[in-house]
Amino acid sequence: MIKNIKYSLIFLFLLSCGYSPIYQTNQKINFKLDIINYSGDKEIGREIIKGLEKFKDGENLNIFNANLDISKKETIVTKDKKGDPSSFKTTIEVNLDLINQTNTKVIKRKFIEEITYDSMENKFELNQYKNKLKENMVFKIVQDIGIFFSVIQNDM
Repeated sequence: MIKNIKYSLIFLFLLSCGYSPIYQTNQKINFKLDIINYSGDKEIGREIIKGLEKFKDGENLNIFNANLDISKKETIVTKDKKGDPSSFKTTIEVNLDLINQTNTKVIKRKFIEEITYDSMENKFELNQYKNKLKENMVFKIVQDIGIFFSVIQNDM
């Protein structure tokens, strides 16, 4: 009984404190992306641009051009006794430059995602696993960019 009352009070407190989810899809943004250029890894660049399409809509006074410089690096972390790689590390780095069209103010930010994983006997499964990890890392970077946009819109 006391447990139910405790949970009810916590629930009521959360309702009244003005909580709103960070990743809410229908958030009102105070700016718009006009042109998105990217250089570096083309596959990752296309995925990031797909994730940023929601910021291209709307009529706002703050219009930005975005330049993305994308790099992906795969390194061998450890090798076994035979000299074959046993674990890898993949790093995706995205340098974002936002250029305001009205006053040419430049905002720069770097987003980095790293992951370390073990090798597999089956190379096909290893490649499938690498692709899934890359998709997850790109998704995380797009989420981080969205959070960054919600933070900088408060500064405008």
